[in-house]
Amino acid sequence: MENNEISAQILDAAKARFNFYGYRKTTMAEVAGDCGMSAANLYRYFESKLDICAALARGCLAEKETLLEQVVNDKAMTAQDKLPVFILKMLHHTYHYFESAPKLGELVEVMTVQRPDIIAEHRHKKLALLTALLLQGEATGEFVFDDVNEAADAVHSAILLFYYPLTMSLYPLSILEKKAKNVSQLLLCGLRPNNRTVRGSL
Repeated sequence: MENNEISAQILDAAKARFNFYGYRKTTMAEVAGDCGMSAANLYRYFESKLDICAALARGCLAEKETLLEQVVNDKAMTAQDKLPVFILKMLHHTYHYFESAPKLGELVEVMTVQRPDIIAEHRHKKLALLTALLLQGEATGEFVFDDVNEAADAVHSAILLFYYPLTMSLYPLSILEKKAKNVSQLLLCGLRPNNRTVRGSL
């Protein structure tokens, strides 16, 4: 078995154990045992439990980024069409991931405190995608704003409920979807030229 396959096996085993017992109650020795290897051998692939957690987080976030990038690059949709789809894709990915593995929410807490660089990197990528989407809308005359970076940051802040895993338990999915659609409409109203008699600082 190649190194990549072994690493994937370790991550699968760790994810299953984290979801059943939680991150804090899981040991490296237990993950190693689930993989049929010694703890010493496990440390050849991951230096710590935190490194395993970071790898799982990066994988989950990369999946979300790929989905959002596909929306932004979809030439069949207008920018006005893309923004609601962007928000819903983000919501569905986050909701379904943590609905099937609720204890993995503990990993989010760990990453936020101990590996904020991973969270910051993901935020930067989402902002870059939102910036690209807004610029597409500006180029076609669908959107008007004064500063694209400020506009992207404002949109990102407005949709916090739909991408932060720890908020997923606040409402059932149907309510979250309704809220996402309502927020999308408000954002579009603020971005459309015909709905802005006075240009604000967005």
